[in-house]
Amino acid sequence: MNRDFLAPEPLVTPLGTVGFFDETWTVDPKELQIFFQAEQVYWTAYRTIEQWRILLSCSRMLTARLVPEGHRGGRLVGATRLWSDHAYEAKIYDVVVAKDVKGLNIASELMKWALRHPWSGDVHRFVLETRDASEYYPRFGFQTGQELGTTHMRVKTVDLHTLGLR
Repeated sequence: MNRDFLAPEPLVTPLGTVGFFDETWTVDPKELQIFFQAEQVYWTAYRTIEQWRILLSCSRMLTARLVPEGHRGGRLVGATRLWSDHAYEAKIYDVVVAKDVKGLNIASELMKWALRHPWSGDVHRFVLETRDASEYYPRFGFQTGQELGTTHMRVKTVDLHTLGLR
């Protein structure tokens, strides 16, 4: 069994074996930036290396890599980030799989791992946001906020500056 907090067992794919790792403390922020840019992830397009470092300091980075059997390292082909207050709510961010390995269950394994990861604590709910994959997440029990009787709200810091609140 993989020792990375109940990480999924390796997946054998036509492109090779995909291993799963908790790389929060070991992944190179530059590698993350390059991966997300190569996959044209619009919501991370302007993240700097320093922002990646900050994100890694307050969340867990769960990765999938094409690796030689039984070894770490190899090409990054998937990632997701898990954040938690450890008591009430956990959030799943940045679920991304390389285009050439989509459809091989890598995203599903990363999602299931994030939902059972002990680091999140004994939370009451998990939250995520999506613009273009809302049909994917109900298989993991997610529902839109309207169905739960909640309204998701946000404010940009530039607007807070305008209001004199920052």
